[in-house]
Amino acid sequence: MRFTGLLFWVQENRLSEKFYKKLGFDAVKSADDHSIMKLGNLEITLVNMRDEAPFTGDSMTGIKGKGMYVYIEVEDVDQEYQRQTLLGLTPATKPRDWDWGNREFILKDPDGYKLVFFAKK
Repeated sequence: MRFTGLLFWVQENRLSEKFYKKLGFDAVKSADDHSIMKLGNLEITLVNMRDEAPFTGDSMTGIKGKGMYVYIEVEDVDQEYQRQTLLGLTPATKPRDWDWGNREFILKDPDGYKLVFFAKK
């Protein structure tokens, strides 16, 4: 068994694709109804909510990503925070040290999914 990736329901996959490209993800696939983005071994599939008819309606309920955090390890948290702000992105939190040994900050994607950029102290 192995973990292969995540699927995010999004308002507009092309908008989300641009966002993830800014962060350094590569577009493995770019179609009208979905995009597949990859960073290292992490693969995120971005599916338009309007195209979810064959599925269960999951895309229409609740806040996107509620209770879920996607952790992305970086060399230097403060440098990554500065890089993102220079790219015009607005992180939801400032870099912070945590008791469990991480320094991290959160950036929300266009649909509110939370990406945590972290480094172990």
